[in-house]
Amino acid sequence: MKKNQSGPAVLSRRVRHGVTTFFVLYLLLTVLGWLAPAPAAHGTLGGAGMYELMLQLQNQPFEHLAAMPWWQRVLGLALALPALLVLGDAVRQLARILRQFEQGVYFTPQVAAHFRRFAGGLLLGTLLTLLEPTVRGMLFGLLEEGAGQLRLVVDVTGGDLWTLLLCSVFFALAQILHEGQRLADENSGFI
Repeated sequence: MKKNQSGPAVLSRRVRHGVTTFFVLYLLLTVLGWLAPAPAAHGTLGGAGMYELMLQLQNQPFEHLAAMPWWQRVLGLALALPALLVLGDAVRQLARILRQFEQGVYFTPQVAAHFRRFAGGLLLGTLLTLLEPTVRGMLFGLLEEGAGQLRLVVDVTGGDLWTLLLCSVFFALAQILHEGQRLADENSGFI
């Protein structure tokens, strides 16, 4: 009896398109947030209540971003780029995995290798994203006030710790999948 491959293929395609769209929006919001910060938008929802839409980059309100000189905003974007590049590569690896799933290919050495790169990139990108505000704060403080006023501020929330835990679990699963694939290949040679 042949399994219906349309369900997993459709789901994989939707997830791939959703993750790619989310990353492109994240990238655009980061770039535009640094280079063209926008004030908060206020309004009402047909008498049902009020809303406020506000874009903040790493807890940088619009007033602070808009007051920054151009070179400082470009520097802020440049400091965010390493994490964006690593996360972009992780999304690319995930897209490769999901394309394999769309074709009905699940546990191959190639899928295991892409999953390892995805999990490693996700973990590294998350760490870089968490370190970026600290590095930025130190560099901006150094440039504005000199070495005598250098401060180290680390702001890690419970949500950040959960994200790191989830990325670590993905990385551990990728290692297990890779080892399982290696053992399967090794055992197939004995048969």
